[in-house]
Amino acid sequence: MNILASYNWIKEYLDTDLSAEVFAAKTTAIGNSVEMIENVADRFENMVVGDVVKLEVHPNADKLKIALTDIGGKKVRVVCGGENLEEGQKVVVGLPGAKVRWHGEGDLIELKESEIRGEKSHGMICAASEIGFEKLPQEETDIWDISALTDAKAGTPIAKALGLDDILFDIEATTNRPDCKSIVGQAREGVAVTGAKFEAEPPRPAFGKGNGGFTVDVKDKALCPRYTAVVIDGVTVGPSPWWLQKRLLLSGHRPINNIVDVTNYVLHEFGQPLHTFDADKLAGEKIVVRKAKKGEKMVALDGEEYELTPDMLVVADSKKPVAVAGVMGGLPTGTTEETTKVVIECAAFDSVSVRRTSRALNLYSDSQLLFEKGLSTEALDAAMARAIELIIEVAGGVVVSDLIDERAGKYKTLSFPFDPEVVNQLIGIEIETKEQTTILESLGFEMKGKEVVVPYWRDNDIEASVDLTEEIARVYGYENLPSILPEGALANMSENVSLVWQRRVKDLLAGAGLVEVYSYAFISVQQLERYSLPTKDAVKLRNPLSKDHEYMRPSLVPSMLTVIEENQARDGAGDLFEFAPVYHAKKGDIPDQPYGLLLASYGQDGAAGFVRAKGMLERLFDQVGINNWDLARDADETLWHAGRSASVIVDGKSVGVIGQVRNSVAKAFGLDVSVVLVDLDIESLIPQFTQNKSYTEIPQFQEVKRDLAFVVPERTEFAAVREAALAVSELETTLDLFDVYRGKGVDDDKKSLAIHMTFRSDERTLGAAEVDEELSKIRGVLVKKFGAIMRS
Repeated sequence: MNILASYNWIKEYLDTDLSAEVFAAKTTAIGNSVEMIENVADRFENMVVGDVVKLEVHPNADKLKIALTDIGGKKVRVVCGGENLEEGQKVVVGLPGAKVRWHGEGDLIELKESEIRGEKSHGMICAASEIGFEKLPQEETDIWDISALTDAKAGTPIAKALGLDDILFDIEATTNRPDCKSIVGQAREGVAVTGAKFEAEPPRPAFGKGNGGFTVDVKDKALCPRYTAVVIDGVTVGPSPWWLQKRLLLSGHRPINNIVDVTNYVLHEFGQPLHTFDADKLAGEKIVVRKAKKGEKMVALDGEEYELTPDMLVVADSKKPVAVAGVMGGLPTGTTEETTKVVIECAAFDSVSVRRTSRALNLYSDSQLLFEKGLSTEALDAAMARAIELIIEVAGGVVVSDLIDERAGKYKTLSFPFDPEVVNQLIGIEIETKEQTTILESLGFEMKGKEVVVPYWRDNDIEASVDLTEEIARVYGYENLPSILPEGALANMSENVSLVWQRRVKDLLAGAGLVEVYSYAFISVQQLERYSLPTKDAVKLRNPLSKDHEYMRPSLVPSMLTVIEENQARDGAGDLFEFAPVYHAKKGDIPDQPYGLLLASYGQDGAAGFVRAKGMLERLFDQVGINNWDLARDADETLWHAGRSASVIVDGKSVGVIGQVRNSVAKAFGLDVSVVLVDLDIESLIPQFTQNKSYTEIPQFQEVKRDLAFVVPERTEFAAVREAALAVSELETTLDLFDVYRGKGVDDDKKSLAIHMTFRSDERTLGAAEVDEELSKIRGVLVKKFGAIMRS
C-alpha cells in the first residue's frame, strides 16, 4: 500500500531542512521505500494566471469564443469553448510549451500556438481536469475559474499563485505498518533518520457538557473495542477552502464538501479513519454498534444498495444501519448542504471483521484498507481533536457535547524484555547500548529498566523482543553491516516427488505435440450443470469475481470443454492437456485439492479421435513406467459415447476414464467438433511412476512376422480379439492393431481389422509350416468366437 505524501506537510511535523532527495534516500534506507519524487511545480510549467479582459464571438464557430486575456505585460487572444467563461475571471492559461491532458483524458500533449477555425489562439484556457485536477467537481465543458482562489496578478506562474510549490513523495508503506500510511507516521519515521525534532502539539478542543442529546451503545465490544463521538451544531456545509482542497488533491483524494474533506484530511494526516453523520437524520438520536440483522439492507456512499448478513458489524440508529462498520457510511445519513448539525465518529474496529465484511460485500474504501491492517484504540484522541479543530475552522459551529467515549476496557501498553547483548548477537556486530536505546527512543519507544514500552501506534506490529532488534538494525543501517560470504556445505534439498513428476509429465506431453491449457480454477453454475455435476457438492465462493466464477471446479472437464468451444472456430482440430488441481468440498475444513490430468483430442472423426487419445495415453504410461494397465467398458454413458468410452484400470483399480464426449454434453457446451478426453486421477498414479528400466535379454532366435485381415461385427472389441488370439498360440509374442476399415466392400454393421503378429521360439528358429499352423489356430478361434470372415 502506498501513500502520496507532501514534503511540506511532513515538515509541519518534522523540523528538518534536508533536501527532498536526501530525505527520500534516508527514509528509503530504513524501509519506507520512496518510489517516486515529484516536484509539483513542474506540472504547471508555462502555465500562468490570466485575466479575461474581453470576450468576442468566434466568427466561424457558434460554441467557441475569443478571449482577450491579460497574461502579464501583454494581452493575447485565446480561442476557448468553456461555457462558463466570463469577462473579469481569473483563469489558468497554458502558454505554448505547457503540457495538458485534453478534457483530462489520454496522454499529455504539448501546447503550440495554433489556428482554430481560422482564428489564431495563443495557448489555451484550461479546465481543472486538463492540468491534473480531474478530481475537482466541475462540468466537462467548463474552464477553471480561480478568481476565488487567488488574488495573484496576471502573468504569475500558477504554481506560485495557487501554492503548488511542493515536493510529492510516493512512498510504499508495508502492510504491517499502517501507521506509515499517514503524514504523521512518515514524520515519526523521519525523526529516526534525521535526528530532527517531532513537532506535534495536539489541539485541545473546548468540549460541551453532556452527550449533546445523543447516546452511544456498543453491543459488540470485541469487534468494536472503542467508539468515540462528538456532536457539533451550527455548521455550514459547503466547498472547502483551497488550501484544504489542494492538500487532498495532491494526496489522491476527491474534495466533496468541507465536512467530508476534513475527515479525509485527518485520515491522510493521522492514518485514522473518521465518519460524520447528519445528526438530524439519525433516528432516535441514538448510535448503536451491533451485528446486522438478517435481511437488513443499506445504501452506501457509493450509491449502491448492499444486503447485510448477521456476521457483519454495523453502526445503526434506533431503526436501521447507517454505516458498515469500518468500511463505508450510508448515503441517507451523510452530510449535505442542508446539514447544520453533525456527529463525528472516531472508532476502532476489529481488523478481521472489517476484512471479511469488505470482501463479502465487495466494498472497499480508504478507511477499510487501514482498519483491516489493525489500528490502535489510542489513536482516536489526537485524530478526533484535529477533526474538531478543522471543522470549526472551515465550517463553523460549536461543540455541544463532551467526548462520548465507549471502550471495552482500560488500555494496556505493550512492553518486552530488552537485552542489548542479545541484539548484538542477532545482528552480528557490536552496537553500543546507548546507540541502541537512542534509536528506539527516536522511534517512539520508551525505556523502562530492562524493558521497552511500545508506542500505541505500533500495537499491532511489535509482537516480541526480536522485533526490537529489527528496529535497531534498520535504523543503524543495513549498509553498515559487514558483507561476509557464508561458509560450509549447503544442505541437501529433498525433492518433492509430486512436483518433479508434474514437470516431467508436462514436458512429455508437450514433446508429444500437445498444447498445455491454463484455465481458471473457478467455474459457473451453468458449467457444473452442463456436465451433470451437483452444485451442492461443489465449493462455492463467498466473494466470486463474477457470476461466471461462483464455484471452485471439482473436475477439469468443464474448463477444457469451454476452452475447446472458444477455440474451435480458430483451430478446428488439436491436442490439449491440463495438469491442475481440482477442489472437493470437505465439511468444516478447507477443500481437498488433488491434482488431475486431462488430455483432449478434438476435431477428429469419433473413432479416429478415440484411437488418437488412446495413443496419447499409451505413450504417457510407457514413459512413466506404468505397464499393468487396461481398459474396461464401464464408463458413465450419460456423459460418454456408449461405444467409444472405457475406464482406465491400473493394477485392478480404476484411475480415470477415456472416451468421446456424449453428443448431449457436447451440445450443452456449444461444441461443433468431436471431442475425446482422457481424465486421470494423476495424484493416485504418481507414486507408481518410475524411470527405472528393466533389461530383457536379446533373443537368440529370429522372430517371424505375419499380417492378418478379417471382418467382424461392428461392436466387436479389439481387446477381446487380442486376448483370444494370444491365448490360442504359445509361439505368438505380440499382436498389434494397425488398421480399422469401414466402407466399400464391408457391410454397414461390420468392420475390417488388420493386425501385425510376431512369432518366436526360445529353443529354435521357426519354420514356415509351424507359423502357418499357428495362424490356422488363430483364424479358427476368430471365426468360432467372433464370426470373423478372413480377407485375402
